[in-house]
Amino acid sequence: MNQEQNTASPLSLRRIFSAFLRGLRRLWWVTLLLVVLLGGALGFRAWRSYVPQYTASATFTVYVGNPLQASTPVYNSATAEQMAKTFPYILTSGVLSEVVQTDLGLTSLPAISASAVEGANLFVLSVTGSDPQLCYDVLQSVIENYPQVAEFVVGSTILTVVDESGVPTQPVNARNWIGAAKQGALIGLVIGLVLMLLYGLSKSTVMGKEDLQTVANAKYLGALPEISVKRRSKSVQPVVSLRETDSRAFREAFRLVTVRVEKSMKAHGYKTAIVCSAIPGEGKTTVAYNLALSLARHERRVLLIDCDLRNPSVYRMVRQKPSVGLSEYLRGGVSLEQILHPAQEPDAPDVIFSGRRVDSAAELLGSKAFAELLSQLRRSYDCILLDTPPCSMLSDATELAEQADCAVMVVKQNFASKASVLNSLTTLSEYGIPVVGYVLNAFSGSVINKYGYGYGYGYGYGYGYGYGYGYGYGSKYGYGEYGDERKK
Repeated sequence: MNQEQNTASPLSLRRIFSAFLRGLRRLWWVTLLLVVLLGGALGFRAWRSYVPQYTASATFTVYVGNPLQASTPVYNSATAEQMAKTFPYILTSGVLSEVVQTDLGLTSLPAISASAVEGANLFVLSVTGSDPQLCYDVLQSVIENYPQVAEFVVGSTILTVVDESGVPTQPVNARNWIGAAKQGALIGLVIGLVLMLLYGLSKSTVMGKEDLQTVANAKYLGALPEISVKRRSKSVQPVVSLRETDSRAFREAFRLVTVRVEKSMKAHGYKTAIVCSAIPGEGKTTVAYNLALSLARHERRVLLIDCDLRNPSVYRMVRQKPSVGLSEYLRGGVSLEQILHPAQEPDAPDVIFSGRRVDSAAELLGSKAFAELLSQLRRSYDCILLDTPPCSMLSDATELAEQADCAVMVVKQNFASKASVLNSLTTLSEYGIPVVGYVLNAFSGSVINKYGYGYGYGYGYGYGYGYGYGYGYGSKYGYGEYGDERKK
């Protein structure tokens, strides 16, 4: 089966969604802060700047003509239409405003608006301002002075008030600080969402084979699918193992990776390979252990060495208690026979644990004693896999690179940034170690659907394929004598 054809890069929409989730994990608190701050700021501003507005209004009729010259004032549909156009204009004209200002002794007027009731000679005049008495006085002055201004435009007019509000007592605008707060919160949310998306896009992670093809020379070895692992008990941490999983997709994917790794190592005569990653949590320990298992099933004698002297984890994969290991051997005092653990089952690798945690890991791994140990072991094994710390964090991995023949890079999908992976590959290249290729770990693309499996990988503890990796090298946690215990 051609598995590579099914590892196409996800759609752009999915990449955007993944970028947004990355930003959400990092900047959710920023978004929450923006929502609270902007919502509070706009709400407080609206509350403090609130000015009540009052509207005095009157409804009246307008007749054109001189009542002394006719028994009935002139009014018809044409007149009504003309008044509907001219009346609001006259009311809001500068001439009337000047007359009203002079009448009341004002330098400015509140807002005056006028509208006609369609199909009738009824008009509504409104005056709105912060002083209710002033609004009413302006209204009365407009009604009183309108006829003398309108006479020059439409002739004599008669205003008959039908209804008026009197001096207003209730403001027409509410103290809507809640609405302003909601608006501010919405603005904060939008800004936060944009920031999260931009952050996620700036931290571009490896999503598929194509993400590294154009920028790295490392060969693509295959994709390992996400799988779910049930926890057996609270005291036993779950592991992803070819011996225990019933996932056909995982087994098939690992078979393909193993074939490619083995073929490349044979072609170049490599015997020692480091299994590394760019950052913690990408599952390199699980890949190293299962690769050792898979190679051992090919009738090759395989040795797995836990070279992470600061944060050992291979012992969890083989479900054994930590014991004396590499750190004790390199410091002297124990023999190779004491640290070498032969395979407990057929078609399994031999193992050397890391031993007690040490702070001088780089010094020990770069020592002559370690070089001599590897030289001795090469004569007994067909393949030696070294589980290392992340390349981007410590110098331990680069010290190991000088001792090994080649490297296998583990890259977890949508986890490590492209930049961190490329920096790790560059570091290995600078130390002159050839990279056999990279394995795309915890892949959730179409390669999984091909086998008809639905996977929901993740069992807590922030695991990738392996364990939650963290470098907190203080004295809070130690290994007791060798066990994974709190120091008392």
